[in-house]
Amino acid sequence: MASLLPRLRPAHPWHGLLAAALLGLSTMAAAGTIRGDIFRDEEHRIQIKKPAAWHFVPADQASSRARGALPEDVRGEQAAPATLLVAVSESPPGAQVRYPARVTLAVEDLTSQPGVQSLEAYAQANLRTLDTLLEDFKLEGRSERVKAGGMSALRVEYTGRVARPGGSVAIRGIALHFLRGQTGYAIAAVTRAEDFAARRATLLQILGSVNFLP
Repeated sequence: MASLLPRLRPAHPWHGLLAAALLGLSTMAAAGTIRGDIFRDEEHRIQIKKPAAWHFVPADQASSRARGALPEDVRGEQAAPATLLVAVSESPPGAQVRYPARVTLAVEDLTSQPGVQSLEAYAQANLRTLDTLLEDFKLEGRSERVKAGGMSALRVEYTGRVARPGGSVAIRGIALHFLRGQTGYAIAAVTRAEDFAARRATLLQILGSVNFLP
């Protein structure tokens, strides 16, 4: 565990379900509206834009893959509060690419979850659980407070290895957390570690396109 990540309290299984989004995965699906390169979710009042050459992945398809990738003790959890709103991938759905660059947007209702009332606590809870899902997890620097979509957010980069058929894959990602009232938003931009330098600008462009609706 990286020393930059405080240990405030033990991680819980339901955090694991949302932390899957930080691997470029999630566990439940929601419907939104796609118009050209813009995904818009009216219920959760958020939208995100993809580059023209990238692809939206159906939420149910991304969610199914994610649940299979979770540890068995977490995979059986039924009361998953995390909902995948959209996934954006460099490769089209169904393409046989081992770990393409992708960005995922997940949302979580925090009304019944004590101890995550602040943005800092919410982000730390998810990152602690990510530490249990990834091998060799490490934060690459400290979290920084940034503005995105007109709201304050916490952003941090991380590395690790994710289990995959044929062997684990070294990844590097950017986690972006928002807290809007009692709703938490976890956005992750992830790719293979060897591709990160070449993809970083595009991943940041997608993260920067996030906009919260009135």
